Amino acid sequence: MSKIDISCGSENFPINLEDVKLQTKLSNFQYVCCNIPGPGTYTMDFEDQLQGCTCPGKSCDISVNTKCTCMTYGSSYTADARLHKMPSSKKEITVFNECNSLCTCSSSCTNRVVQHGITTRLEVFWVEDKGLCLRTLEPIECGKFVCEYAGEVLTREEAKRRAEKQNKDDMNYIFVLNEHFTSGIHTTYIDPCKIGNVGRFISHSCEPNLSIYPVRVHNLVPKVCLFTARDICANEELTYDYGQNDDQLQRNTEGDKKICKCKSDACKGFLPFDLSVLK
Repeated sequence: MSKIDISCGSENFPINLEDVKLQTKLSNFQYVCCNIPGPGTYTMDFEDQLQGCTCPGKSCDISVNTKCTCMTYGSSYTADARLHKMPSSKKEITVFNECNSLCTCSSSCTNRVVQHGITTRLEVFWVEDKGLCLRTLEPIECGKFVCEYAGEVLTREEAKRRAEKQNKDDMNYIFVLNEHFTSGIHTTYIDPCKIGNVGRFISHSCEPNLSIYPVRVHNLVPKVCLFTARDICANEELTYDYGQNDDQLQRNTEGDKKICKCKSDACKGFLPFDLSVLK
């Protein structure tokens, strides 16, 4: 039986639905491969090009050229496109800047991973009590890039407006990324509810197999990128911790707050929620 590619051929590999009948659940969903500006967003952030490096040769090598402007914080990836260093804790600061279209290195430079897109066969499938979820159809090694969490980049006001319109039974897809810099906290709001990519279907787990890292490539808008936190088997569901990136997130504990259904040994009972989007 032929399967439907929800990405309509826009990804390197088809993003198939397990069952064609699930297509009705995506009738109001538009697929995009990367972030797009939402209502009121400052579009110049998408247009301003980051400075490119002038490293000699086809690939930047921090061990040879210590002045690569794209690797100020060190090398991000190994030669086989895995994270060079897995942070020992979520409090450890990790900054990823990939080489971009203004760089003198080639498209095969080892500091270009996320920009090449999805390189694993993925499938959207249905799980009772959870809904549409995502799994890998092939094994993935630890430290490998899986996909972005992409959608509409919103202003704080628009994110707040959308969050306030949700009722307790609605799925909340708004991702709040807080990046801590010496100059202050930079917050990015991403909503893939109606316009987004395959990252929209990744479920929460209190013991996830994916970790999230912000990566900048061509412009100032960070890409929210999911990498494997351990080796993952074929047909395994992909998950991440919805509260991974900010210690200020509150875990829901009572009332109309949502019960976690990850069923892991480390389950905390309730889903995390960033209350700052409502303030």
